[in-house]
Amino acid sequence: MTDTAVPVLMTVLAGTFTNQAAAFYALRTEAERVGVELGPEQTDVIREAASVRLAHYFRPAIVARIEEAVAEDDTIILLFPSRLTAIPSFPPEGSSLRLVGRFAGRLDQN
Repeated sequence: MTDTAVPVLMTVLAGTFTNQAAAFYALRTEAERVGVELGPEQTDVIREAASVRLAHYFRPAIVARIEEAVAEDDTIILLFPSRLTAIPSFPPEGSSLRLVGRFAGRLDQN
């Protein structure tokens, strides 16, 4: 994390997908279902090196909690603060995405 990082509350989702593009497509589709247009700059889709990538955003204890909660899913999706994260019922029922939780982290503003 850098000096330009600011504290934020991030929504963490999980699911099983064939690749990052499939995960982002599912996320964008679910966002559109609830009337929100989502851009790639509002999220980070993580399929490999999860510990290292999560450490960019969260303290080690939170990384461990997220990894434990993700369980058998192979993809972690971070949602940065946006209109979508303000919807408490996201993701909707029947979604291929699962809400892992909301965690305090830091987001680089560069």
